[in-house]
Parts: sequence; C-alpha cells; structure tokens
Amino acid sequence: MIRATFSAEKNKLSLGLPECWPDLSQRELAMVFRAMERNPEPTQARLAILLHLTGLELSFMEVNGWRVKVRAISEGKDTTVSFILPKETMAWMIEQLDWMSTPGIVPVRLHEVISHGWSRVSALPADMHGVKFSTYLVAENCFQGVMMSQSEDAIQQLATTLYPGLKRKLEKWEQLMVLQWWAQVKGMFADLFPHFFKPSGADAADTPDMRNIMDNQIRALTGGDITKEKEVLAMDTWRALTELEAKAKEAEEFKKSMKK
Repeated sequence: MIRATFSAEKNKLSLGLPECWPDLSQRELAMVFRAMERNPEPTQARLAILLHLTGLELSFMEVNGWRVKVRAISEGKDTTVSFILPKETMAWMIEQLDWMSTPGIVPVRLHEVISHGWSRVSALPADMHGVKFSTYLVAENCFQGVMMSQSEDAIQQLATTLYPGLKRKLEKWEQLMVLQWWAQVKGMFADLFPHFFKPSGADAADTPDMRNIMDNQIRALTGGDITKEKEVLAMDTWRALTELEAKAKEAEEFKKSMKK
C-alpha cells in the first residue's frame, strides 16, 4: 500500500498514517510485529514502522534535517519525490504512532498463518463471535498461563487454540501478535460487559485459580444443573458472556439494595 500522495501543482507531499490497529492491512500488521520483535526499544521500533508504512528512505543527514525520498502517487501515476525532512517533523511523525503502545479494544489479527510447509490455517473470528464458550475458556486459561509463566509453550497453546490445526511453533513476532490479539479481546469484553469483568479488588500479585474461576462461570450458567454443562460449553461466547453480565449486574444491584 502506497500511503504517500504528491501534488506537483501545490508542491505538497501528503503521508497518510494509520490511527489505530484496525487501520493496518494484513501485510502492515505482520510488518509491525516483526519491527517490534527486532526493535525492543519503542522509539526505534516506531521509526522502523514509520519508514515501512510511508516508504520513506533516509539518504543522509543535512544541516536542516534528513534528505529523504519516497515513492508517491502523483496524478494517478507513481513518482519519486526527494526533499528535506526536518528533525522536528520526523519526531512528530513518530509520535503519531504512539497508539501502538497499547492494544486497544478492537481485536485484529492475521487471518491466516502457516501451519507447516506451505499449508495455512485460518484464525478464529477476531471478536470471538460464533466461537464456543468452551474454546473461549480454554484460550483465557492459556493466556493466564502465559501471564504466570511467561513461557513459549503457554503461548503456543494459546496459538493452537486461536488457530485450530496449527502444527508449527510460531516465530517471536507471531507470538506477539497472538498475545496482543487476546489482550484486545479481553479489553473488548471488559468494555462491553463491565459488571462481569469488574476488577475483584484482589492483589494483582495473587495467582488466579483458573479452574475455580471457570467452574464458577459454568455453574452460574447451568444454575447448578450438571446436566446442562455440555449445553453451556457449546454456547456462543457472546451469548454466554451476556448471560454472565446480566447475572453479575443483578448480584451487584442486590448487594446495593441490602445496604440500604
């Protein structure tokens, strides 16, 4: 994607930068995570990303800034523009990518990844629509395992859940993508279902008992009727969380009424 346009009449170059994760194409998304993996320092990573996104090529430093050239579209045709880019402008452009420092709450991910050889596997829906509640629980359990152990094995378990049929170990940049995807899913659900995902107030250092948490969620949906467990686990994730949100809201309102 060429994000630069040039007006010969106005002698003006316009560079279009993405403003959020959903603005990135699949190719750009992969590039961003590769850059983050290769450049742990955020500013260096964003500089690399900026150059990739805009196609800017740094030639050399002059007194007033960088001598750069860029491939742009001018009157519907490809052209190459050369100009001086002030240091202050470069710094400002890098700052426009500061949104990359947080996952946000709109899930994005690569539609496909290579499984083995040249075969590819498809991802689950980015927002978990149509995904079984049991799969959501497995993914969340894997994510908590990553948070506790920081192990690549735990990340791989999460990846194979989100990319069914995956048979190879993901590269580092792909692991970053998977972790951010699930962080975005969690952020989205926390925003949509604030009562159910309301912070418990427990010490952040405490290790969550995921088996107990999952059992409580299933019990809340079955009403204690174990014969309904399979039905609950087969529910759409959004439907299950909607029900849990309603129950959490009712419980919260009941507690408030008891204090009056």
